[in-house]
Amino acid sequence: MSQFPAPVSGPTAAPGDGQAAQAAVPHPVEPVGESGVVRAASWAVGLLLGVVFGMLGTVVNQASISFFGLFDAPIGLVLAIAAVTLLLVGLRLVLPSRLIAFLAALGLVGIVAVLTLPSPGGSVLVPANTAGYVWTFAPTVIALVVIAWPKLGRRRV
Repeated sequence: MSQFPAPVSGPTAAPGDGQAAQAAVPHPVEPVGESGVVRAASWAVGLLLGVVFGMLGTVVNQASISFFGLFDAPIGLVLAIAAVTLLLVGLRLVLPSRLIAFLAALGLVGIVAVLTLPSPGGSVLVPANTAGYVWTFAPTVIALVVIAWPKLGRRRV
């Protein structure tokens, strides 16, 4: 017994009839779309990604490396801004809609805004220095640019 299914052939015309042979056409397959649960879960994941990246960036934005005592490089700020940019640009490039990138940007900007406020005890995570100001405003500017950037059409070959 063969492991391959038998070929399906449709009705054929007798040779010389002048009629073309018709092949059996299978039933059209309906495209499978996203369910409401999958959409809601992807929206939640996008929002959560933005919140997580915003929290991590807020915590590490003050980290710096000293080079022989000559100057301090703000490595934490550079890495945080690079991570935010790569997250938003990646979501924007991979997904057909801007919605999930917008939700990630909303979570990111929202958590950065909340974490820049002083706590009830008076301590702050983002001090009023150059790195703090850059971290406060950079995610918003990056999010605006990435979300507003037009979708470039595919090149025709």
